[in-house]
Amino acid sequence: MRSGTAIFAPTVLPQVAHAATRFGEPLIQPSQIGSANGLLKATITAAPGRVQLGDLAFSGYLYNGAYLPPVLRPRLGDTMRITLKNDLADDPTNLHYHGMAVSPQGNSDNVFIHVHPGHQFDYEVRIPAAGRQRPGLFWYHPHAHGVVAKQMLGGMSGGLVVDGFENLFPIVRDLPERFLLIKHAEPDDDTEIISINGQLNPVVQIRPGEMQFWRIANIGATLFIKFQIEGMPLYVVATDGHPRSQPGKTTEFFLGPGQRIDTIAIGPPVGEYIMRTISFKNEAWKERAPPQQLAVIVSDGSGSAGLDAETEILAQRIVGPRWIDEVRSTPIAGRPTLEYSGTPDRRVFMINGRVTDENRVDQTVKLGDTEEWTVVNTDQQYHSFHIHQTGFLVTDVNSVPQNEDSLRDTFSVPPATDEGPGVLKVVIPFTDPVIVGRFVYHCHAVDHEDKGMMAVVEVVE
Repeated sequence: MRSGTAIFAPTVLPQVAHAATRFGEPLIQPSQIGSANGLLKATITAAPGRVQLGDLAFSGYLYNGAYLPPVLRPRLGDTMRITLKNDLADDPTNLHYHGMAVSPQGNSDNVFIHVHPGHQFDYEVRIPAAGRQRPGLFWYHPHAHGVVAKQMLGGMSGGLVVDGFENLFPIVRDLPERFLLIKHAEPDDDTEIISINGQLNPVVQIRPGEMQFWRIANIGATLFIKFQIEGMPLYVVATDGHPRSQPGKTTEFFLGPGQRIDTIAIGPPVGEYIMRTISFKNEAWKERAPPQQLAVIVSDGSGSAGLDAETEILAQRIVGPRWIDEVRSTPIAGRPTLEYSGTPDRRVFMINGRVTDENRVDQTVKLGDTEEWTVVNTDQQYHSFHIHQTGFLVTDVNSVPQNEDSLRDTFSVPPATDEGPGVLKVVIPFTDPVIVGRFVYHCHAVDHEDKGMMAVVEVVE
């Protein structure tokens, strides 16, 4: 991956109007498909296509011919009826609705369905009106084991929002909404490109003191990214579609593949503010990659960047019981351990010494139980833990207790070092009556998943 360390101090723009030509184009926003009368209908066609990122063009795999496909926008209680057409030449494909608390069976969020070239499949995903599903930021992508990385690196992924977040945090109701959907591509062995909304180094425009609702998602295949906006904090209101009890001010962000944050931005004083990667050690056998500039935030216009906006944001609170409080207080019914490992040539990755078999059940859980799972990473690189259909509470990372204020559905597992393996502990509720049957958990660096690092869990009544 491309990450690195550099410091860019904000500088006052003498001619802000020319920022787009000096850096990149203004940040574009994805098209959107909403619901009407409780129904979201869409056709998504997977097919080869040409990708253009800046001056670089390469052959990719696209949804509806676009590297930035539409954002799907249902509401609680809606049904999504999505026809997936496979116009790929050779590979099967399917759709996974990442982070959604919907049924894994039948023609819902069932990753065991493989749609072969020349065929189509009609998904019907019923979103509960109440229960564990919350308004928030999610995404969709292929999940046909063995070809996931190939298809996602080619461009097949898009955003998904369950609307209604303003009912949790009313402050966002009238704010301008900005999607920042991060992908990366590897058109050859020596090139890796990080884009935001399919753009290289775009300009994000904001006025001093203006509040905007930024929805940031790593919807790439394998990228672990650490980044910051020098001189400009963000206020996190949700992680992986799960709301915090109150906003949290943050200056650095670590998003493994699949992770998302909903944030509020406040326009800083007039100037340029660089969003850039921060160097960290991902793979022990490689040097840290040089930094990349991801975007330029241009603050210009009337207004003042005072403390009033920050005070208003930090005063926000969610009133009433939250699912995370129930997860914290529920007795633990089981404590399995998952060991992540790989072969020396890195061609095979395993969980508990076994590669994926979609016909084998690796964990059986009783509906209503809550379990604590320990993920032990014996590999000297980052992996991640993602489980379908349910959120989880992170409680411990490398023996350091965590006091998380929101749930996750994907979390990065630190690498092993000379001192021992990386260890992640999570508490997973299997308490949603909608979530019964077979589904999967895996590393969301999907090249690792394709090479075997995935397993099957079955929730039984």
